[in-house]
This record gives sequence, C-alpha cells and structure tokens, in this order.
Amino acid sequence: MNDSSSRVQQWKPPVRPDWVQRVNEEGSYLDIKSVVPLDADSIISHAKANTGLSDFGAAEWVEPFHVLLKSLNEESNLNLMGRIMTRADLIMYLEARLRIEDTYKKHPEIEDVELASPTLIVGSGRSGTSAIQNLLNLDQENGTTQHWEAVFPCPPPEKAAYKTDPRIAKADKIVTMWNRVTPEIMAVHEFGGRMPTEMIHLQTMSFHNAGWTIFLGFTPTYTDWVNSHSQLVGLLYAKRAMKLLQWKNPCTRWMLKSPESMLYLPEMFQAFPDVKLVWMHRDPVKTVSSAVNMVGTILWLRSDQQLSENAIQQITDPAGLAWMFNRVINQMEQNEIPADRIYSVQYADFVRDPVATVARLYQQLGIVFTPVARQVMEMHQRENPREARPAHNYSVGDREQHARERELFKRYQSYFKVPNEV
Repeated sequence: MNDSSSRVQQWKPPVRPDWVQRVNEEGSYLDIKSVVPLDADSIISHAKANTGLSDFGAAEWVEPFHVLLKSLNEESNLNLMGRIMTRADLIMYLEARLRIEDTYKKHPEIEDVELASPTLIVGSGRSGTSAIQNLLNLDQENGTTQHWEAVFPCPPPEKAAYKTDPRIAKADKIVTMWNRVTPEIMAVHEFGGRMPTEMIHLQTMSFHNAGWTIFLGFTPTYTDWVNSHSQLVGLLYAKRAMKLLQWKNPCTRWMLKSPESMLYLPEMFQAFPDVKLVWMHRDPVKTVSSAVNMVGTILWLRSDQQLSENAIQQITDPAGLAWMFNRVINQMEQNEIPADRIYSVQYADFVRDPVATVARLYQQLGIVFTPVARQVMEMHQRENPREARPAHNYSVGDREQHARERELFKRYQSYFKVPNEV
C-alpha cells in the first residue's frame, strides 16, 4: 500500500441528507441511465433547442465530449441525483458555448478586444488559492470570472449592471445545490453565484480540460485522453470567453486562479504571453491531507463510488504532488518558463495578515494598492472571519507517514522555504 492509498482508503464519506438518500434509493429501483440519459445526441439536441442556436464553433470539442460521456456512463457510477446534476451541467456548458459563438458572430469586433494583463494564482490545492483570490476580487480594478459569468456568459456582462444582473441569483441557486446535496461541502470550499471561480471553468466549454469536469463524476479514461492532448485548445477557448466577458465590463487587470495549470505551465505562457504567476506555498503534507477530503466529498455529491486513489493524483497523492512541484522547479531552472514572472506567497504569512500580504504582493507586481481597495479588504476580513464557516475536519496522518512524505517534498520545501505545519 502506498501513501496515497492509505490516505484515500482511510477517507469516509459523509452521511447524506435524508431527502438526498431517499431520492437515490428510489433511483436504485429504476433504469436511471434510460431515465436520465448521458448521450451526445440527447444533450446536444436539448442545448440547441433551449437556445435556438446550432453553431458550436470549431469542432475540436466534439471528440473529447464523446470520450467524456462514455467515461461518465461506464466509470463514474453516478446515482440518480448525480445523473440529474451532471446532465444539467453538460447542457449548460453547451448552451454557453452556443451563445458565445453566436455573440462573436454578431459582434466580430470582440476578437479585437485587448485582454487586460492577467495574473494567475497557482499552487497545490488547499494552499489558500481561493482565499487570496476572494480577497483580490474585492478590488474593483481587478477582473475575476465569477461563477455566474462562467455559467451564463451571454449576453456579455455590462459594467452598470454587473452587481445586479438577475443571472447572479439563478447561478447562485445552481452552484449552491452542491451545498444542499452534500452540506459538508460548505466546510471544504465556498461556492456562490458572486464567488470567483477557477479558469478551468471556462476551459470546460472546450472539453479539452479535466480540471472542472472531474466534479461531474470520476472519469479516468477521459482524464487520460485530456492528458495525452495539448491543453492549448482549452486555454485559448478560455481566452475567447474572457474577451467576451471583458468587452462591456472592462477591468484594469485579470486576477485568475488555476492550481491545475501547474501541469501545463509552458502552454499557459504560450496562450497568455504576458501572464504573471502568484504561487501560494503551504506545507504539502497538510494540503494533501485536506485535498483527499475535498476530492472525496465533491465526488460523493453525485456517486456512490468510494474515492479512488487515482482521483486527481497531483493533489491527493503525495508522490504525484511532489512530482508536479519538482517538474515546475525544473522548468524554472531550465528556462522553459520565465522564473522572473513567478511570485511566491507563503500561506502562513497570508493567514497571519491577509491584507498586509496582499499589499506586499501588489508592490511586487507593480500594482498600486489604493486606499479604497485596502479599506474594503480590511472590512471584509472583519465581517467574514473563517470561524463563521463550518470547520473543515480531516485526518493529517501519523508521524511515520509525515516522515515518508517529508522526503518526497524536501526539494520543494527547501527551494521555497515552506515551513511545516504538522
């Protein structure tokens, strides 16, 4: 048994709410694959009918879309609630793509939009990437893709109505369904219509990225397909979506988040030549412990299948995470990616004083930290303490396990001076 399987096999799924348990029990008596089909013809036809559109743009999405559906049907073991949620999501992604392509067709000038300078927050899962992006989102000069924009990008958001758009409330009900189906999610991660989402949410519309689609169900065959193909297609589609989102709601700069992109940073710099990276550093022994619980809980939303040791190995498997860290360090040292555009933030510093940490980061990035931005961030910290959310409880393993994993992470922790938490 390796380190990852010991953590994964120790994970226990949360007890489901009674109403969810009853729905899934009733589904066990039905042919749910026929009742809630996940086949290409049905999903595509519904997306077309719902929008009145038929042009999905470049056809590179078609093959991975079919691979994903096959993988969902054969490998994910979705229950009734899971199939309903996943079918709804897939139709939503296709509807968004149809509307994006239609908007570009009607307004070709969107192609000429010069994308505001992007900064991308990276790091291992559970290292504070969401927490710092949520804070940066409060600066009105920063652009972050919020959940409602990723779900309903068209018509393109407008500056004047950005905070009052009626799509926000609808998207909030959709994304917080996760909380209602599995309340433990609220302790793991905050979701909401106005909350920033990850860049992979936009990449999903290309189906050339498995970062967000893993939440639809465990799909190892699809993930293997994605990993054997270039990520550039998905990144360029995300860029296409961002141009549309910026068109009528301009920002001074983008503050994006994508921990998963550490697997393909050279392609990220190819798609976004001027991007800067903010790398959040946290004790990897602690993050991998937290990640097992996060991934297990999110997959449990839709499936009765126990967490697999192969699920998102770059964050749940210590060896996989160490490999990813070492690979990025190699890329920096071998000039495969520009090391001078990677800025480090220690999680310990951020937790100790979030606003002061942002101030130092702004100085490094050459950004003016306005008094208004500082004030709104400080107010947010006072009014939204982490203690107000349910505690995220998980096992961090024993000393023997820590010792084995410390050896795996020795280079990374030494290179970036990352302190131990356990």
